[in-house]
Amino acid sequence: MTPELRSQISLARLQAYATVILTSVGILLGVAAIHEVSGGGYSAPLTMLAIFATVYGVLAGSIALTDVDSLIKDMTPEFAQTHYGKGIAARNMGAFKIVSATLLGLTGVAELWAIWF
Repeated sequence: MTPELRSQISLARLQAYATVILTSVGILLGVAAIHEVSGGGYSAPLTMLAIFATVYGVLAGSIALTDVDSLIKDMTPEFAQTHYGKGIAARNMGAFKIVSATLLGLTGVAELWAIWF
């Protein structure tokens, strides 16, 4: 795999991650707005939408970040020795994946808390 192809795939997966996060947060914001406008109270459809948005964001985001991490680990030795390669290799994608999933999960839990109580 050439560095150019790896870069294109990595950019595509990072764009997919950004789309997943924006979609999930957008759905959660929409659910919050609908819940607020409707006067509050429990709503089964809004509960399911909040659960779906949270699970989708965590799982799909995790898959995209795992793909990026795999691309980083598959760098050729020549590319890994460049300044850019060293910078990419120094990124802790595992921690980023955990933080991202945790924040999105907590947002979903807060949304459910608002709907249920």
